[in-house]
Amino acid sequence: MNKKKKQYYFELIDVFQFIIKWRKKLIIICAISAILSIIISSPWIIKPKFQSTAVFYPSTNNSISSALLTDSRVKQKDPLEFGEQVAAQQYVQILESDYLKGKVIKQFNLVEHYRIDTSDKEINYKMGKMYNKNISAKKTPYASIEVIVLDEDPVKAADVANGIVMILDSVKTEVQRRLALQALSIIETEYKRKEEEINSIKGRMQELGAKGVYNVEEQSKAITELVGKNGMNENIRKIQDNLALYGAEFQSLYSTLELQVEQANELKKKLDQAKIDVGGNLSNVFILQTATPAERKAYPLRFFIVIGSVLGSFVLACIVLLFIEKFNHNKDSLIS
Repeated sequence: MNKKKKQYYFELIDVFQFIIKWRKKLIIICAISAILSIIISSPWIIKPKFQSTAVFYPSTNNSISSALLTDSRVKQKDPLEFGEQVAAQQYVQILESDYLKGKVIKQFNLVEHYRIDTSDKEINYKMGKMYNKNISAKKTPYASIEVIVLDEDPVKAADVANGIVMILDSVKTEVQRRLALQALSIIETEYKRKEEEINSIKGRMQELGAKGVYNVEEQSKAITELVGKNGMNENIRKIQDNLALYGAEFQSLYSTLELQVEQANELKKKLDQAKIDVGGNLSNVFILQTATPAERKAYPLRFFIVIGSVLGSFVLACIVLLFIEKFNHNKDSLIS
Protein backbone atom coordinates (compact mmCIF):
# COMPACT_ATOMS: atom_id res chain seq x y z
CA MET A 1 0.00 0.00 0.00
CA ASN A 2 2.79 2.39 0.92
CA LYS A 3 4.58 1.45 -2.29
CA LYS A 4 1.53 2.42 -4.37
CA LYS A 5 1.20 5.74 -2.55
CA LYS A 6 4.88 6.46 -3.05
CA GLN A 7 4.64 5.60 -6.74
CA TYR A 8 1.61 7.88 -7.13
CA TYR A 9 3.44 10.66 -5.30
CA PHE A 10 6.45 10.50 -7.60
CA GLU A 11 4.19 10.35 -10.69
CA LEU A 12 2.42 13.52 -9.52
CA ILE A 13 5.79 15.23 -9.03
CA ASP A 14 6.75 14.18 -12.55
CA VAL A 15 3.61 15.84 -13.91
CA PHE A 16 4.41 19.11 -12.14
CA GLN A 17 8.00 18.92 -13.30
CA PHE A 18 6.80 18.34 -16.86
CA ILE A 19 4.47 21.38 -16.69
CA ILE A 20 7.20 23.59 -15.19
CA LYS A 21 9.66 22.45 -17.81
CA TRP A 22 7.37 23.38 -20.70
CA ARG A 23 5.63 26.25 -18.93
CA LYS A 24 6.62 28.92 -21.44
CA LYS A 25 5.34 26.99 -24.42
CA LEU A 26 2.18 25.97 -22.54
CA ILE A 27 1.52 29.58 -21.50
CA ILE A 28 2.02 30.78 -25.08
CA ILE A 29 -0.27 28.07 -26.48
CA CYS A 30 -3.00 28.75 -23.87
CA ALA A 31 -2.74 32.50 -24.46
CA ILE A 32 -3.05 32.09 -28.23
CA SER A 33 -6.01 29.73 -27.69
CA ALA A 34 -7.70 32.24 -25.38
CA ILE A 35 -7.19 35.11 -27.84
CA LEU A 36 -8.51 33.04 -30.77
CA SER A 37 -11.56 31.83 -28.80
CA ILE A 38 -12.34 35.42 -27.74
CA ILE A 39 -12.11 36.57 -31.35
CA ILE A 40 -14.15 33.63 -32.72
CA SER A 41 -16.88 34.04 -30.10
CA SER A 42 -17.10 37.80 -30.64
CA PRO A 43 -20.36 39.31 -32.00
CA TRP A 44 -18.62 40.05 -35.32
CA ILE A 45 -18.16 36.33 -36.03
CA ILE A 46 -20.83 34.54 -33.97
CA LYS A 47 -24.05 36.52 -33.75
CA PRO A 48 -25.34 36.55 -30.17
CA LYS A 49 -28.77 35.03 -29.59
CA PHE A 50 -31.34 35.86 -26.96
CA GLN A 51 -33.67 33.33 -25.37
CA SER A 52 -37.32 33.80 -24.52
CA THR A 53 -39.49 31.18 -22.84
CA ALA A 54 -43.27 30.88 -22.63
CA VAL A 55 -44.74 28.39 -20.15
CA PHE A 56 -48.31 27.09 -20.12
CA TYR A 57 -50.48 24.26 -18.89
CA PRO A 58 -52.58 22.42 -21.48
CA SER A 59 -56.31 22.07 -20.96
CA THR A 60 -57.59 18.52 -20.48
CA ASN A 61 -61.05 19.30 -21.89
CA ASN A 62 -61.98 18.60 -25.51
CA SER A 63 -65.71 19.29 -25.46
CA ILE A 64 -67.38 22.43 -24.11
CA SER A 65 -70.81 20.86 -23.91
CA SER A 66 -69.54 17.75 -22.14
CA ALA A 67 -67.78 19.90 -19.56
CA LEU A 68 -70.52 22.46 -18.98
CA LEU A 69 -73.85 20.78 -19.78
CA THR A 70 -73.46 17.26 -18.43
CA ASP A 71 -75.94 16.08 -15.82
CA SER A 72 -74.66 17.04 -12.38
CA ARG A 73 -75.25 13.46 -11.22
CA VAL A 74 -72.72 12.24 -13.77
CA LYS A 75 -69.00 12.77 -13.23
CA GLN A 76 -67.91 15.39 -15.73
CA LYS A 77 -64.64 16.88 -16.93
CA ASP A 78 -63.72 20.14 -15.28
CA PRO A 79 -63.00 22.72 -18.04
CA LEU A 80 -60.56 24.46 -15.68
CA GLU A 81 -58.60 21.29 -14.95
CA PHE A 82 -54.99 21.14 -16.13
CA GLY A 83 -51.73 19.38 -15.44
CA GLU A 84 -52.23 15.88 -16.88
CA GLN A 85 -49.11 14.17 -18.23
CA VAL A 86 -50.95 12.59 -21.18
CA ALA A 87 -52.45 15.91 -22.26
CA ALA A 88 -49.03 17.58 -22.03
CA GLN A 89 -47.48 14.91 -24.24
CA GLN A 90 -50.27 15.36 -26.80
CA TYR A 91 -49.66 19.10 -26.93
CA VAL A 92 -45.92 18.56 -27.41
CA GLN A 93 -46.78 16.34 -30.38
CA ILE A 94 -48.90 19.14 -31.86
CA LEU A 95 -46.07 21.62 -31.30
CA GLU A 96 -43.73 19.31 -33.21
CA SER A 97 -46.15 18.77 -36.09
CA ASP A 98 -45.34 20.13 -39.55
CA TYR A 99 -48.80 21.72 -39.70
CA LEU A 100 -48.16 23.98 -36.70
CA LYS A 101 -44.58 24.70 -37.77
CA GLY A 102 -45.87 25.78 -41.18
CA LYS A 103 -48.28 28.23 -39.56
CA VAL A 104 -45.50 29.68 -37.36
CA ILE A 105 -43.11 30.02 -40.31
CA LYS A 106 -45.76 31.77 -42.39
CA GLN A 107 -47.03 34.10 -39.66
CA PHE A 108 -43.57 35.32 -38.63
CA ASN A 109 -42.02 35.13 -42.11
CA LEU A 110 -39.16 33.01 -40.77
CA VAL A 111 -37.85 32.13 -44.23
CA GLU A 112 -36.88 35.76 -44.79
CA HIS A 113 -35.91 36.27 -41.14
CA TYR A 114 -33.44 33.37 -41.25
CA ARG A 115 -32.11 34.67 -44.59
CA ILE A 116 -32.96 31.52 -46.55
CA ASP A 117 -32.99 31.84 -50.33
CA THR A 118 -36.53 31.20 -51.58
CA SER A 119 -35.17 29.83 -54.86
CA ASP A 120 -33.08 27.21 -53.08
CA LYS A 121 -34.16 23.65 -53.93
CA GLU A 122 -33.54 22.61 -50.31
CA ILE A 123 -35.53 25.47 -48.81
CA ASN A 124 -37.80 23.17 -46.76
CA TYR A 125 -34.84 21.18 -45.41
CA LYS A 126 -32.90 24.29 -44.46
CA MET A 127 -35.96 25.96 -42.98
CA GLY A 128 -36.72 22.88 -40.89
CA LYS A 129 -33.13 22.71 -39.69
CA MET A 130 -33.13 26.37 -38.65
CA TYR A 131 -36.53 25.97 -36.96
CA ASN A 132 -35.39 22.97 -34.89
CA LYS A 133 -32.14 24.76 -34.05
CA ASN A 134 -33.82 27.90 -32.71
CA ILE A 135 -37.27 26.75 -31.55
CA SER A 136 -38.05 23.90 -29.19
CA ALA A 137 -40.80 22.71 -26.88
CA LYS A 138 -40.55 20.34 -23.95
CA LYS A 139 -42.68 18.95 -21.16
CA THR A 140 -41.61 19.82 -17.63
CA PRO A 141 -41.74 17.39 -14.67
CA TYR A 142 -44.85 19.29 -13.50
CA ALA A 143 -46.81 18.54 -16.73
CA SER A 144 -46.51 22.09 -18.01
CA ILE A 145 -44.95 22.89 -21.39
CA GLU A 146 -42.09 25.27 -22.18
CA VAL A 147 -41.74 26.90 -25.57
CA ILE A 148 -38.15 28.10 -25.95
CA VAL A 149 -37.07 30.43 -28.76
CA LEU A 150 -33.54 31.63 -29.60
CA ASP A 151 -33.10 34.62 -31.89
CA GLU A 152 -30.67 37.39 -32.67
CA ASP A 153 -33.46 39.87 -31.94
CA PRO A 154 -34.74 39.58 -28.33
CA VAL A 155 -38.10 41.14 -29.22
CA LYS A 156 -38.55 38.71 -32.10
CA ALA A 157 -37.73 35.78 -29.82
CA ALA A 158 -40.43 36.84 -27.34
CA ASP A 159 -42.99 37.47 -30.10
CA VAL A 160 -42.39 34.06 -31.67
CA ALA A 161 -42.60 32.23 -28.31
CA ASN A 162 -45.89 33.92 -27.41
CA GLY A 163 -47.17 33.51 -30.96
CA ILE A 164 -46.52 29.76 -30.94
CA VAL A 165 -48.69 29.38 -27.83
CA MET A 166 -51.51 31.31 -29.49
CA ILE A 167 -51.15 29.36 -32.74
CA LEU A 168 -51.22 26.11 -30.76
CA ASP A 169 -54.46 27.22 -29.13
CA SER A 170 -56.00 28.05 -32.52
CA VAL A 171 -54.81 24.77 -34.08
CA LYS A 172 -56.31 22.74 -31.21
CA THR A 173 -59.55 24.71 -31.51
CA GLU A 174 -59.55 24.20 -35.28
CA VAL A 175 -59.18 20.43 -34.89
CA GLN A 176 -61.90 20.32 -32.25
CA ARG A 177 -64.23 22.42 -34.42
CA ARG A 178 -63.62 20.15 -37.42
CA LEU A 179 -64.53 17.09 -35.37
CA ALA A 180 -67.51 18.91 -33.84
CA LEU A 181 -68.82 19.77 -37.33
CA GLN A 182 -68.57 16.12 -38.36
CA ALA A 183 -70.38 15.06 -35.19
CA LEU A 184 -73.06 17.74 -35.76
CA SER A 185 -73.66 16.51 -39.31
CA ILE A 186 -74.04 12.89 -38.16
CA ILE A 187 -76.38 13.78 -35.30
CA GLU A 188 -78.51 16.08 -37.50
CA THR A 189 -78.95 13.30 -40.06
CA GLU A 190 -79.88 10.79 -37.38
CA TYR A 191 -82.29 13.23 -35.70
CA LYS A 192 -84.08 13.94 -38.99
CA ARG A 193 -84.37 10.22 -39.68
CA LYS A 194 -85.79 9.70 -36.21
CA GLU A 195 -88.34 12.47 -36.76
CA GLU A 196 -89.43 10.85 -40.03
CA GLU A 197 -89.92 7.52 -38.26
CA ILE A 198 -92.00 9.22 -35.53
CA ASN A 199 -94.14 11.07 -38.09
CA SER A 200 -94.67 7.81 -40.00
CA ILE A 201 -95.84 6.04 -36.81
CA LYS A 202 -98.12 8.96 -35.92
CA GLY A 203 -99.61 8.94 -39.41
CA ARG A 204 -100.45 5.24 -39.18
CA MET A 205 -101.93 5.72 -35.69
CA GLN A 206 -104.12 8.53 -37.08
CA GLU A 207 -105.35 6.13 -39.78
CA LEU A 208 -106.23 3.60 -37.09
CA GLY A 209 -107.91 6.35 -35.07
CA ALA A 210 -110.10 7.11 -38.07
CA LYS A 211 -111.19 3.47 -37.96
CA GLY A 212 -112.14 3.85 -34.32
CA VAL A 213 -108.98 2.42 -32.75
CA TYR A 214 -107.28 4.97 -30.53
CA ASN A 215 -106.97 3.41 -27.05
CA VAL A 216 -107.33 -0.36 -27.04
CA GLU A 217 -107.34 -0.87 -23.28
CA GLU A 218 -109.88 1.85 -22.48
CA GLN A 219 -112.04 0.99 -25.46
CA SER A 220 -112.15 -2.71 -24.48
CA LYS A 221 -113.33 -1.78 -20.98
CA ALA A 222 -115.96 0.57 -22.39
CA ILE A 223 -117.30 -2.09 -24.82
CA THR A 224 -117.52 -4.66 -22.04
CA GLU A 225 -119.57 -2.22 -19.92
CA LEU A 226 -121.85 -1.30 -22.85
CA VAL A 227 -122.50 -4.94 -23.74
CA GLY A 228 -123.26 -5.67 -20.08
CA LYS A 229 -125.76 -2.81 -19.91
CA ASN A 230 -127.37 -2.67 -23.37
CA GLY A 231 -126.34 -5.91 -25.00
CA MET A 232 -124.61 -6.31 -28.36
CA ASN A 233 -125.56 -4.12 -31.35
CA GLU A 234 -124.19 -3.44 -34.79
CA ASN A 235 -122.09 -0.37 -33.83
CA ILE A 236 -120.53 -2.11 -30.86
CA ARG A 237 -119.80 -5.21 -32.96
CA LYS A 238 -118.11 -3.02 -35.61
CA ILE A 239 -115.90 -1.33 -33.02
CA GLN A 240 -115.12 -4.69 -31.45
CA ASP A 241 -114.13 -6.14 -34.83
CA ASN A 242 -111.85 -3.15 -35.51
CA LEU A 243 -110.23 -3.56 -32.13
CA ALA A 244 -109.69 -7.25 -32.79
CA LEU A 245 -108.28 -6.50 -36.23
CA TYR A 246 -106.09 -3.47 -35.50
CA GLY A 247 -105.68 -3.53 -31.72
CA ALA A 248 -102.40 -5.44 -31.67
CA GLU A 249 -100.94 -3.19 -34.36
CA PHE A 250 -102.01 -0.08 -32.44
CA GLN A 251 -100.42 -1.36 -29.22
CA SER A 252 -97.18 -2.16 -31.06
CA LEU A 253 -97.16 1.28 -32.70
CA TYR A 254 -97.80 2.99 -29.37
CA SER A 255 -94.89 1.18 -27.65
CA THR A 256 -92.63 1.87 -30.61
CA LEU A 257 -93.63 5.54 -30.59
CA GLU A 258 -92.73 5.91 -26.91
CA LEU A 259 -89.30 4.37 -27.54
CA GLN A 260 -88.71 6.49 -30.65
CA VAL A 261 -89.72 9.71 -28.86
CA GLU A 262 -87.34 8.89 -26.00
CA GLN A 263 -84.50 8.29 -28.47
CA ALA A 264 -85.39 11.50 -30.32
CA ASN A 265 -85.17 13.47 -27.07
CA GLU A 266 -81.69 12.05 -26.42
CA LEU A 267 -80.63 12.94 -29.96
CA LYS A 268 -82.03 16.45 -29.47
CA LYS A 269 -79.83 16.89 -26.40
CA LYS A 270 -76.80 15.66 -28.32
CA LEU A 271 -77.71 17.95 -31.21
CA ASP A 272 -77.85 20.97 -28.91
CA GLN A 273 -74.50 19.97 -27.39
CA ALA A 274 -72.93 19.54 -30.84
CA LYS A 275 -74.14 23.02 -31.85
CA ILE A 276 -72.50 24.44 -28.71
CA ASP A 277 -69.25 22.61 -29.49
CA VAL A 278 -69.27 24.10 -33.00
CA GLY A 279 -70.15 27.64 -31.96
CA GLY A 280 -68.49 27.83 -28.54
CA ASN A 281 -64.85 28.49 -27.76
CA LEU A 282 -62.75 27.76 -24.69
CA SER A 283 -59.04 28.42 -24.44
CA ASN A 284 -56.95 25.26 -24.58
CA VAL A 285 -53.97 26.74 -22.74
CA PHE A 286 -53.45 28.21 -19.28
CA ILE A 287 -50.50 30.58 -19.63
CA LEU A 288 -48.19 30.62 -16.61
CA GLN A 289 -45.37 32.70 -18.06
CA THR A 290 -45.53 35.07 -20.99
CA ALA A 291 -42.29 35.35 -22.94
CA THR A 292 -40.53 38.71 -22.58
CA PRO A 293 -37.50 40.13 -24.46
CA ALA A 294 -34.29 38.91 -22.80
CA GLU A 295 -31.83 41.48 -21.47
CA ARG A 296 -28.79 39.21 -21.72
CA LYS A 297 -27.70 36.94 -24.52
CA ALA A 298 -28.03 33.19 -24.07
CA TYR A 299 -25.61 32.22 -26.84
CA PRO A 300 -22.70 32.11 -27.23
CA LEU A 301 -21.44 31.93 -23.64
CA ARG A 302 -17.98 33.41 -24.24
CA PHE A 303 -16.65 32.60 -20.76
CA PHE A 304 -17.27 28.86 -21.15
CA ILE A 305 -16.01 28.93 -24.74
CA VAL A 306 -12.74 30.56 -23.67
CA ILE A 307 -12.29 28.28 -20.64
CA GLY A 308 -13.08 25.17 -22.67
CA SER A 309 -10.76 26.25 -25.46
CA VAL A 310 -7.89 26.99 -23.08
CA LEU A 311 -8.29 23.70 -21.18
CA GLY A 312 -8.55 21.73 -24.43
CA SER A 313 -5.46 23.43 -25.84
CA PHE A 314 -3.57 22.84 -22.60
CA VAL A 315 -4.35 19.11 -22.56
CA LEU A 316 -3.63 18.70 -26.27
CA ALA A 317 -0.34 20.61 -25.95
CA CYS A 318 0.70 18.46 -23.01
CA ILE A 319 0.04 15.29 -25.02
CA VAL A 320 2.00 16.59 -28.02
CA LEU A 321 4.92 17.76 -25.85
CA LEU A 322 4.91 14.44 -24.02
CA PHE A 323 5.24 12.58 -27.32
CA ILE A 324 8.01 14.94 -28.42
CA GLU A 325 9.88 14.43 -25.15
CA LYS A 326 9.44 10.67 -25.36
CA PHE A 327 10.62 10.66 -28.97
CA ASN A 328 13.72 12.70 -28.13
CA HIS A 329 14.48 10.43 -25.16
CA ASN A 330 14.29 7.31 -27.32
CA LYS A 331 16.42 8.99 -29.99
CA ASP A 332 19.10 9.83 -27.44
CA SER A 333 19.03 6.27 -26.12
CA LEU A 334 19.65 4.87 -29.60
CA ILE A 335 22.54 7.25 -30.24
CA SER A 336 24.20 6.44 -26.92
